[in-house]
Amino acid sequence: MKNNNTRAFNITFAAMLMAVAIVLSIVESALPNIMPAVPGVKLGLSNIVVMYALFFVNYKSVFSIVILKGFFAFMTRGMVAGALSFTGGMLSVVIMIIISFISKKKASYLILSIFGAISHNIGQFIIVMYIYKGMNINFYLPVLIISGLIAGLVTSMVLRVTVPHLGNINNNIDNSINNFKDK
Repeated sequence: MKNNNTRAFNITFAAMLMAVAIVLSIVESALPNIMPAVPGVKLGLSNIVVMYALFFVNYKSVFSIVILKGFFAFMTRGMVAGALSFTGGMLSVVIMIIISFISKKKASYLILSIFGAISHNIGQFIIVMYIYKGMNINFYLPVLIISGLIAGLVTSMVLRVTVPHLGNINNNIDNSINNFKDK
């Protein structure tokens, strides 16, 4: 049976990660659009948190964060934004998990980040095709793939810089949990 303190900590830690994802999403919304001529293209800063959780937490927390991000988008920006966030996030996580399993967890941040960003955009594209049936939007798919490639590159660079520092935080947290269990 799992220790209740560990379970409570995992829930709390996932909630803190979700809060960071929301803050990054708000910060990104406040930034000027990177490519004003291309609507909807963003870096996806909050996906850095999802990738961190994928590497250092557990899959249950990763899916919880994606679901909560989608719910947050729904509550703050409406049903379409919520559907886009949820679908893109879910497809992205599933693809990154599959690549992790195929590569026996040896896939680099760069590979996972690029495939995650591209699949996120493809998931959103699928929802947009469903919502706007009859409109020919296939021309936009290459734009989303290229922007996913760029966003994946940027996300992987940010991860490469921040993960060593976050790893230290993880070690401190693990030590705190172990000390708490011993008491």
